[in-house]
Amino acid sequence: MFNPAVTSGVDLFVYIAIGLISLVNALLFVNARKTKAKAEENHK
Repeated sequence: MFNPAVTSGVDLFVYIAIGLISLVNALLFVNARKTKAKAEENHK
């Protein structure tokens, strides 16, 4: 039904997209933790 080369290209694209999304989520998570820590220090 599908051309194998096209399917593997789509698979690669999907893997890259998932990788980028998880990377961004990890960066946002670390940023949020740092911001929270700074906010707590400022309240002291």
